Amino acid sequence: MLLKIKTYSKLIILIAAMISASCSEIIEININDSHPQLVVEASIGRGEPAIVILTRSVNLYHTGSFPPVSGAVITISDIEGNSEILSEINPGIYTSVNLKGESGQTYFLNVENEAETISSSGRIPEHVPVDSFRVVNSIYPGGGPAVLPNQTVDFYEVYVTYTDPVDKQNYYRIVLTVNGKISGNNYVYDDRLTNGNQVENLLVVYNPELKSGDSISVEVQCISKSVYEYFKSMGGSSGGPGSSSSPANPYTNLKGATLGFFNPHTVERLHYIIP
Repeated sequence: MLLKIKTYSKLIILIAAMISASCSEIIEININDSHPQLVVEASIGRGEPAIVILTRSVNLYHTGSFPPVSGAVITISDIEGNSEILSEINPGIYTSVNLKGESGQTYFLNVENEAETISSSGRIPEHVPVDSFRVVNSIYPGGGPAVLPNQTVDFYEVYVTYTDPVDKQNYYRIVLTVNGKISGNNYVYDDRLTNGNQVENLLVVYNPELKSGDSISVEVQCISKSVYEYFKSMGGSSGGPGSSSSPANPYTNLKGATLGFFNPHTVERLHYIIP
Protein backbone atom coordinates (compact mmCIF):
# COMPACT_ATOMS: atom_id res chain seq x y z
CA MET A 1 0.00 0.00 0.00
CA LEU A 2 1.37 3.40 -0.99
CA LEU A 3 1.53 5.83 1.90
CA LYS A 4 1.87 9.59 1.72
CA ILE A 5 4.37 10.92 4.21
CA LYS A 6 4.66 14.59 5.11
CA THR A 7 8.18 15.40 6.28
CA TYR A 8 7.53 18.58 8.21
CA SER A 9 5.98 20.40 11.11
CA LYS A 10 4.57 23.63 9.73
CA LEU A 11 4.94 25.72 12.88
CA ILE A 12 8.49 24.57 13.59
CA ILE A 13 9.58 25.30 10.01
CA LEU A 14 7.95 28.74 10.08
CA ILE A 15 9.68 29.63 13.34
CA ALA A 16 13.03 28.49 11.95
CA ALA A 17 12.52 30.54 8.78
CA MET A 18 11.67 33.65 10.78
CA ILE A 19 14.65 33.24 13.07
CA SER A 20 17.01 32.86 10.09
CA ALA A 21 15.55 36.01 8.53
CA SER A 22 15.88 38.05 11.74
CA CYS A 23 18.86 39.83 13.24
CA SER A 24 21.39 37.87 15.24
CA GLU A 25 23.65 38.80 18.14
CA ILE A 26 27.37 39.07 17.35
CA ILE A 27 29.50 36.98 19.71
CA GLU A 28 33.27 37.34 19.68
CA ILE A 29 35.18 34.05 19.71
CA ASN A 30 38.94 33.69 19.85
CA ILE A 31 39.72 31.44 16.87
CA ASN A 32 43.01 31.41 15.01
CA ASP A 33 42.89 32.21 11.30
CA SER A 34 43.02 29.11 9.14
CA HIS A 35 45.48 28.66 6.28
CA PRO A 36 43.75 29.22 2.90
CA GLN A 37 42.80 25.95 1.25
CA LEU A 38 41.53 25.11 -2.20
CA VAL A 39 37.74 24.74 -2.25
CA VAL A 40 36.25 22.61 -5.03
CA GLU A 41 32.52 22.79 -5.82
CA ALA A 42 31.95 20.45 -8.75
CA SER A 43 28.79 19.08 -10.28
CA ILE A 44 27.44 17.45 -13.39
CA GLY A 45 23.69 17.19 -13.87
CA ARG A 46 21.69 14.90 -16.09
CA GLY A 47 21.57 16.53 -19.53
CA GLU A 48 23.80 19.38 -18.36
CA PRO A 49 27.51 20.24 -18.63
CA ALA A 50 29.98 19.84 -15.81
CA ILE A 51 30.53 22.98 -13.73
CA VAL A 52 33.42 23.48 -11.32
CA ILE A 53 33.94 26.50 -9.06
CA LEU A 54 37.40 26.90 -7.53
CA THR A 55 38.04 29.32 -4.66
CA ARG A 56 40.31 29.71 -1.67
CA SER A 57 38.99 29.38 1.85
CA VAL A 58 39.09 32.41 4.13
CA ASN A 59 39.17 32.94 7.87
CA LEU A 60 36.01 33.03 9.94
CA TYR A 61 35.78 36.82 10.07
CA HIS A 62 36.40 37.48 6.39
CA THR A 63 33.70 39.76 4.97
CA GLY A 64 34.71 40.13 1.31
CA SER A 65 34.34 37.83 -1.66
CA PHE A 66 36.05 34.46 -1.80
CA PRO A 67 39.20 34.54 -3.95
CA PRO A 68 38.68 32.67 -7.23
CA VAL A 69 41.37 30.28 -8.43
CA SER A 70 42.23 30.66 -12.11
CA GLY A 71 44.51 28.71 -14.40
CA ALA A 72 43.72 25.22 -13.12
CA VAL A 73 43.55 22.23 -15.46
CA ILE A 74 40.28 20.38 -14.85
CA THR A 75 39.27 17.20 -16.64
CA ILE A 76 35.93 15.40 -16.59
CA SER A 77 35.65 11.91 -18.09
CA ASP A 78 33.28 8.97 -18.07
CA ILE A 79 33.69 5.21 -17.81
CA GLU A 80 33.39 4.84 -21.59
CA GLY A 81 36.55 6.86 -22.19
CA ASN A 82 34.99 10.18 -23.17
CA SER A 83 37.04 13.05 -21.73
CA GLU A 84 37.08 16.83 -21.85
CA ILE A 85 39.24 19.60 -20.38
CA LEU A 86 36.94 22.24 -18.93
CA SER A 87 37.05 25.86 -20.15
CA GLU A 88 37.39 28.72 -17.69
CA ILE A 89 34.48 31.00 -18.60
CA ASN A 90 34.95 33.41 -15.67
CA PRO A 91 37.64 33.67 -12.99
CA GLY A 92 37.44 30.43 -10.99
CA ILE A 93 34.43 29.08 -12.94
CA TYR A 94 35.01 26.17 -15.32
CA THR A 95 32.58 24.26 -17.53
CA SER A 96 32.50 21.51 -20.13
CA VAL A 97 31.27 22.26 -23.64
CA ASN A 98 30.48 18.90 -25.19
CA LEU A 99 30.28 16.39 -22.36
CA LYS A 100 26.92 16.29 -20.56
CA GLY A 101 25.61 14.10 -17.78
CA GLU A 102 23.58 10.92 -18.25
CA SER A 103 21.71 8.90 -15.63
CA GLY A 104 23.50 5.68 -14.73
CA GLN A 105 26.84 6.96 -16.02
CA THR A 106 29.95 7.19 -13.80
CA TYR A 107 32.09 10.32 -14.05
CA PHE A 108 35.64 11.05 -12.97
CA LEU A 109 36.87 14.49 -11.92
CA ASN A 110 40.52 15.55 -11.87
CA VAL A 111 41.71 19.01 -10.80
CA GLU A 112 45.34 20.11 -11.12
CA ASN A 113 46.33 23.47 -9.69
CA GLU A 114 50.02 24.25 -9.16
CA ALA A 115 51.24 21.47 -6.83
CA GLU A 116 47.74 20.30 -5.90
CA THR A 117 45.94 17.34 -7.47
CA ILE A 118 42.35 16.63 -6.47
CA SER A 119 40.15 13.83 -7.77
CA SER A 120 36.77 12.24 -7.26
CA SER A 121 34.27 10.00 -9.00
CA GLY A 122 30.55 9.41 -8.82
CA ARG A 123 27.53 8.04 -10.64
CA ILE A 124 24.44 9.99 -11.65
CA PRO A 125 21.48 8.18 -10.01
CA GLU A 126 18.27 7.28 -11.79
CA HIS A 127 15.84 10.18 -12.02
CA VAL A 128 12.89 10.29 -9.60
CA PRO A 129 10.29 12.68 -11.08
CA VAL A 130 8.41 15.27 -9.05
CA ASP A 131 4.73 14.34 -8.72
CA SER A 132 3.55 17.82 -7.79
CA PHE A 133 4.82 21.29 -6.93
CA ARG A 134 2.65 23.97 -5.39
CA VAL A 135 3.09 27.23 -3.52
CA VAL A 136 0.52 28.46 -0.99
CA ASN A 137 0.39 31.97 0.47
CA SER A 138 -0.46 31.46 4.15
CA ILE A 139 -1.13 33.72 7.09
CA TYR A 140 -0.27 32.85 10.67
CA PRO A 141 -2.55 34.72 13.06
CA GLY A 142 -1.12 36.95 15.79
CA GLY A 143 -0.97 35.97 19.43
CA GLY A 144 0.95 32.75 18.77
CA PRO A 145 4.01 31.33 20.55
CA ALA A 146 6.42 33.68 22.27
CA VAL A 147 9.01 33.33 19.49
CA LEU A 148 6.48 34.73 17.01
CA PRO A 149 5.55 38.41 17.10
CA ASN A 150 2.01 39.15 18.23
CA GLN A 151 1.00 40.18 14.76
CA THR A 152 -0.08 38.52 11.55
CA VAL A 153 2.74 36.74 9.71
CA ASP A 154 2.55 36.43 5.92
CA PHE A 155 4.63 33.62 4.38
CA TYR A 156 4.72 31.09 1.54
CA GLU A 157 4.52 27.31 1.86
CA VAL A 158 6.36 25.43 -0.90
CA TYR A 159 5.26 21.80 -1.29
CA VAL A 160 7.37 19.33 -3.29
CA THR A 161 5.99 15.79 -3.69
CA TYR A 162 7.65 12.73 -5.22
CA THR A 163 7.24 8.95 -5.00
CA ASP A 164 10.32 7.21 -3.66
CA PRO A 165 11.25 4.00 -5.55
CA VAL A 166 10.80 0.89 -3.45
CA ASP A 167 13.74 -1.27 -2.28
CA LYS A 168 16.38 1.24 -3.36
CA GLN A 169 18.50 3.62 -1.33
CA ASN A 170 17.70 7.12 -2.55
CA TYR A 171 18.98 10.52 -1.54
CA TYR A 172 17.53 13.89 -2.46
CA ARG A 173 18.51 17.53 -2.34
CA ILE A 174 16.15 20.47 -2.85
CA VAL A 175 17.58 23.90 -3.64
CA LEU A 176 15.14 26.72 -2.93
CA THR A 177 15.62 30.06 -4.71
CA VAL A 178 13.75 33.35 -4.43
CA ASN A 179 14.19 35.73 -7.36
CA GLY A 180 17.16 33.69 -8.53
CA LYS A 181 19.00 33.73 -5.20
CA ILE A 182 19.41 30.67 -2.99
CA SER A 183 17.16 30.98 0.04
CA GLY A 184 17.33 29.06 3.30
CA ASN A 185 19.20 25.84 3.91
CA ASN A 186 20.39 22.98 1.77
CA TYR A 187 17.47 20.59 2.17
CA VAL A 188 18.66 16.98 1.94
CA TYR A 189 16.68 13.81 2.57
CA ASP A 190 17.20 10.06 2.62
CA ASP A 191 14.53 7.36 2.40
CA ARG A 192 15.24 5.38 5.56
CA LEU A 193 11.71 6.04 6.82
CA THR A 194 10.00 6.75 3.51
CA ASN A 195 11.16 3.95 1.23
CA GLY A 196 8.57 3.19 -1.45
CA ASN A 197 6.17 5.92 -0.31
CA GLN A 198 4.93 9.19 -1.67
CA VAL A 199 6.76 11.97 0.17
CA GLU A 200 5.61 15.55 0.56
CA ASN A 201 8.27 18.02 1.69
CA LEU A 202 7.47 21.51 2.93
CA LEU A 203 9.82 24.45 2.55
CA VAL A 204 8.86 27.82 4.02
CA VAL A 205 9.66 31.20 2.49
CA TYR A 206 9.40 34.06 4.96
CA ASN A 207 10.23 37.32 3.22
CA PRO A 208 8.02 40.35 3.98
CA GLU A 209 9.35 42.14 0.88
CA LEU A 210 8.00 39.62 -1.65
CA LYS A 211 5.53 41.11 -4.12
CA SER A 212 3.58 40.30 -7.27
CA GLY A 213 5.87 39.21 -10.11
CA ASP A 214 8.56 37.78 -7.81
CA SER A 215 9.57 34.16 -8.33
CA ILE A 216 9.96 31.14 -6.07
CA SER A 217 11.76 28.17 -7.60
CA VAL A 218 13.01 24.75 -6.56
CA GLU A 219 15.65 22.50 -8.05
CA VAL A 220 15.10 18.88 -7.06
CA GLN A 221 18.17 16.67 -7.31
CA CYS A 222 18.66 12.93 -6.92
CA ILE A 223 22.12 12.66 -5.38
CA SER A 224 24.57 10.05 -4.14
CA LYS A 225 25.04 9.02 -0.52
CA SER A 226 28.42 10.80 -0.36
CA VAL A 227 26.90 14.09 -1.53
CA TYR A 228 24.07 13.65 0.96
CA GLU A 229 26.66 13.18 3.71
CA TYR A 230 28.49 16.33 2.61
CA PHE A 231 25.44 18.60 2.79
CA LYS A 232 24.24 16.91 5.96
CA SER A 233 27.63 17.63 7.56
CA MET A 234 27.18 21.30 6.68
CA GLY A 235 24.54 21.40 9.38
CA GLY A 236 21.87 23.11 7.26
CA SER A 237 24.13 25.89 5.99
CA SER A 238 23.46 27.38 2.58
CA GLY A 239 26.63 25.84 1.14
CA GLY A 240 28.68 27.59 -1.52
CA PRO A 241 32.15 29.02 -1.05
CA GLY A 242 31.02 30.81 2.10
CA SER A 243 30.81 27.52 3.92
CA SER A 244 34.58 27.23 3.72
CA SER A 245 34.92 29.87 6.43
CA SER A 246 33.80 27.32 9.01
CA PRO A 247 36.51 26.48 11.57
CA ALA A 248 35.55 22.79 11.34
CA ASN A 249 35.87 20.99 8.02
CA PRO A 250 32.76 19.14 6.79
CA TYR A 251 32.66 15.72 5.17
CA THR A 252 34.02 15.57 1.61
CA ASN A 253 34.03 13.02 -1.21
CA LEU A 254 37.19 14.52 -2.73
CA LYS A 255 40.65 12.97 -2.66
CA GLY A 256 43.48 15.43 -2.07
CA ALA A 257 41.25 18.17 -0.61
CA THR A 258 39.35 18.72 2.61
CA LEU A 259 36.86 21.33 1.40
CA GLY A 260 34.24 20.84 -1.28
CA PHE A 261 32.35 18.13 -3.14
CA PHE A 262 31.70 16.45 -6.48
CA ASN A 263 27.97 16.11 -7.18
CA PRO A 264 26.80 13.97 -10.13
CA HIS A 265 23.02 14.33 -9.97
CA THR A 266 19.71 14.44 -11.77
CA VAL A 267 17.87 17.73 -11.86
CA GLU A 268 14.29 18.94 -12.20
CA ARG A 269 13.48 22.66 -11.91
CA LEU A 270 10.06 24.09 -11.12
CA HIS A 271 9.01 27.74 -10.93
CA TYR A 272 6.21 29.80 -9.42
CA ILE A 273 5.45 33.47 -10.09
CA ILE A 274 3.65 35.33 -7.32
CA PRO A 275 0.36 36.71 -8.78
